[in-house]
Amino acid sequence: MDSTSASLAQQHTLRIGEASFMHPPRVDDAELLDLGEGSIADVRDNLAEMWLINRWLGGLSALTLHLYPRLQAAPSLVTIIDLGTGGAEIPRYLANWSNRHRIPLRLVGIDWASRNLKVAAQTVRDVQNVALLQADALRLPLLDFSVDYFISSLFLHHLPPEAVIALLRSSYQSAGRGIIMTDLVRGLLPLAAFRLIQPIFARNYLTRHDGMLSIRRAYTPDELYQMALAAGIPQPSITTHWPWRMTLVADKPLNDRSM
Repeated sequence: MDSTSASLAQQHTLRIGEASFMHPPRVDDAELLDLGEGSIADVRDNLAEMWLINRWLGGLSALTLHLYPRLQAAPSLVTIIDLGTGGAEIPRYLANWSNRHRIPLRLVGIDWASRNLKVAAQTVRDVQNVALLQADALRLPLLDFSVDYFISSLFLHHLPPEAVIALLRSSYQSAGRGIIMTDLVRGLLPLAAFRLIQPIFARNYLTRHDGMLSIRRAYTPDELYQMALAAGIPQPSITTHWPWRMTLVADKPLNDRSM
C-alpha cells in the first residue's frame, strides 16, 4: 500500500470528518486568505478581527489556561514556537505577559504566508524577545529538544488529517517540554453563533467567509484525540472550553525532556 492509500485508510479507520449529531461533515476547501485573496489592507483587517475574536471569545484563554502554569513552574528561560502565527498577536501578548511577571521567554512566530509576516513584523516591531520566521510548519529544521513548547491557535483546522498527525508527531518529538494547541470545534451551534457576531467582529469579507469555512474545516475533540494517538503521543489530553474551543496538551515525561 502506498503512502497516499495508507493515509486514506488511516483516515477512514480513525473516522475523521464524519457527520454526527450537531456536527456536520468536515470540508477541506481552501480559505480565501490562504489562496492569496485580498489586499494587504484586507489581510491586516482580517488578522486584526481574528485576534479580537480569539482574545475576547475564548481562544486566547483556552491557550493561556494551560500554558501559564507551565511557564511559571519552569526553572529557566523557555523557548516557544507559535505555529501559524498569523499577525503574531499571541507572541506579542505572551512577551508582554512574561515581562510583567519577570519570566524569561524567547518566542518565535512561524508562518508560511509572507503577507501574514508583513503584518506580524509591524505587530512585534517594538518587542525584543519575539522573532519571526517564514517556514512550513511541517518541515521545520529543528533538532529534538531545541524548543521547549510548540503552541498554536486556530491553525490545526487548516490541515487535512494526515498533515495534522504529521505535525503533532514532529512537534511533540522536537519539543523539550510539550505541545499546547488550541482550535475551534466543528458544529452547528458555532456556525450559528458566528453568523450572529459578524456585525461586530467580522466586518471584513475575508473574516466573514473564512470564519464560516474555518468552523466547517475544524475537528471535534474526539477526532483530535484520535489524531494525537495516531501521532504516537502518549496520554494526550483534550480539554473543551466555552464557547466551542478545544485544547490539546501533551507534556513530555520528565525522563524524555532535555536537561
